[in-house]
Amino acid sequence: MQPLSSPTTPVELARELGVDPKRLRGWLRKQGYRPGAELGQLRELTSEQADAVRTAFAPNAAPDSPGFDPGLLTVGEILHVYTSLLIELRSRGMVRTNNAPIGDLAEYACAAYYEGVLAPNSEKSYDLVAADGRKVQVKVRNVREDTRPSATFSSIRSTDFDICVFIIVNPTTSSIESAYEWTATEITDHGRFTSHTNSTLVRIGKVRAGIAGVNITDGLNLAWQAMLELTRQPNPDA
Repeated sequence: MQPLSSPTTPVELARELGVDPKRLRGWLRKQGYRPGAELGQLRELTSEQADAVRTAFAPNAAPDSPGFDPGLLTVGEILHVYTSLLIELRSRGMVRTNNAPIGDLAEYACAAYYEGVLAPNSEKSYDLVAADGRKVQVKVRNVREDTRPSATFSSIRSTDFDICVFIIVNPTTSSIESAYEWTATEITDHGRFTSHTNSTLVRIGKVRAGIAGVNITDGLNLAWQAMLELTRQPNPDA
């Protein structure tokens, strides 16, 4: 490790501290260490600035230190922390699923993929309208290694949509493992109707096996990864 008095670059500091370079650069910009004209340049920091970075991002830094500012994290980093907390709560028997807030994020990624517009929260039959006018319902599950193929997506109580997108997210790799477009007919053919809830359930194993629908895994995963890289946008009114 370099002496604390030695100047260094942001990339070298990020490697030394084991943090995402984007997160570190965001903190530097917030401190005013990197003027706008230098944002795309690689330059050394002064020893005082490097020391401030080490203090902020030290492993034992206080929870309210600058290195822990969630405003500096990407969407992917926030989701990783959130998922880790949910997993810990589940292991303690405090919660029953690891899904939240995966549903809203999946809808956001689908809206980007279809170049569509999200439907109002009051709309129960579909989640967004694609650029080509199709109504799209979105169903998503975080699927861990121990998730059984017989596990299901949330109930489908209405088929007032053109397609339903079933998405399987791997929380370990932060990627979309499978994504398929199913029509209402395919849901009827391959789902299981439950009379006491008047709804249809679709098993994860059937989506993963690709027994029906249109495979959009690669394209949707690109939209998903782009979403995970998003950071907080500056507030022009601030």
